[in-house]
Formats: sequence, structure tokens, C-alpha cells
Amino acid sequence: MGKVYTRVWVPEHRRSVRLPRQVAAELLGRPLLPGEVVHHIDGDSLNNAPENLLVLPSQRHHASLEQYLRRARRGQPTLFPYLLEAARDWSKGTLFQHVG
Repeated sequence: MGKVYTRVWVPEHRRSVRLPRQVAAELLGRPLLPGEVVHHIDGDSLNNAPENLLVLPSQRHHASLEQYLRRARRGQPTLFPYLLEAARDWSKGTLFQHVG
């Protein structure tokens, strides 16, 4: 079974959207671009707390982040450890500060 995402109706768009995308858009103060992906840090697709969401510029970035995190959980070294350290540095400020 795939991940479950809560959907909300957005009257101005006359359609429903996934709640994490809506929360991220409200926090950023702008609509998300079509290619942007919202990542749940704790892996729980129903936890849409702002501190649990990370907006990434593309699915490619999201897949790379998932791969680095998976390798780290298994204790496998990465070729670019500084990328993993940047991803782990979630405690400073807001997670949306890196989206420009």
C-alpha cells in the first residue's frame, strides 16, 4: 500500500490539493512550483506540522535525499557526506529558509 496524504479543498483553485503542499505554500507565502516536492522528515505522511516539512526543488533532489538517509540508517558511507550533514541540520531556523 502506498502513502496516504490528507487532501483539502482550495476554493480559489476549485480543486483539492495535498495538505502538505498547502501547508508549505502558506508558510512560504507563495504557491509551490509544479516541480517542487514536499518531504516529510519523520517519514509520516500524515504529520503535516511545519517543522516536519521540507520543500525540495525537484523529485531528483528528493530521491537523492532519500538515498542518503537510507544509506546513513544502514551505516553505509556516502560519497558526499557533506550533503547528508546539510540534510541533518534541520534544527536551525525554519526548514523553508533554503527554498529561494
